[in-house]
Amino acid sequence: MRRPLFLILSFALLVGCRGSRPEYYGQSSLGFGAVLISARIITPNGETNVGLMEMNFESENERYRMKFRPGKTSLMKLEPDVYRLHPTRTPFGRVEARMRVKIDGRSYRVPFPRSVLRLRPIDVPPTKIVAIGILEARLLPIERGQRPIIKVRLDDSIQARRELIESVINKQMNPKTPPNIRDSTITWTRALEQALIRLLGEEERKRRFKPGR
Repeated sequence: MRRPLFLILSFALLVGCRGSRPEYYGQSSLGFGAVLISARIITPNGETNVGLMEMNFESENERYRMKFRPGKTSLMKLEPDVYRLHPTRTPFGRVEARMRVKIDGRSYRVPFPRSVLRLRPIDVPPTKIVAIGILEARLLPIERGQRPIIKVRLDDSIQARRELIESVINKQMNPKTPPNIRDSTITWTRALEQALIRLLGEEERKRRFKPGR
C-alpha cells in the first residue's frame, strides 16, 4: 500500500516541477482569472494548423505548462498573479534552453526566443481575461544539405489580441461549438466584454498619439 502511495506522491511532485496544466476552458469562478492564447505556424508552403508549441507561464507562486495550438484559441483558467512566459522545464525543474516545435508531424528543437524573455510581466487579475497573443513559428525555406531554421515570436499586436477575444465570443453563437466549451464561454461573457473594451481603448489611444517631430 505504501509503494503505490509513494509513486503517486513522486509523480505529483515531478508534475509540479515541470508545471501543472491550466484548466482548458474552465468556467469562470470567484478568485480565478484566465488568459487567451493561440499559435500560428507558417511553412514555405503556407500556413498549417498541424502542429504544437509549448511554453511555461510562471509567477513567483505558480507554474503552468501551456500548449499553443495553431488555428485554435485556448482559454486557460488559472490563479490570479503576475506572470511571465518562460521556457519549459524538465521533470526535475531544470530550465530547458531549447523549445520544442511540432510542424506537420515533425518535431524540432529551437532556441527559446529572446524577444519573449524580454516581454513585460503579464498581470492576470481575478475574474478577468487577458489576451496574451498568438505564438508564431515560421519555418524558413530549407536549402539542400542545410538544417531547418525556425523563427519563433509572439504576435501580441492589438489585432492579434482582438482576434483571440472575438473568436471566443463567436464560440457562444456557433452551433458547432461543443456544449461544455460554449457553457464555459458564457460564464466569461462579462470578462470578455471588458477585455474587448480595454483593447479598443488601447487602440484609440495609439491612434491619437502622434510623436513629436
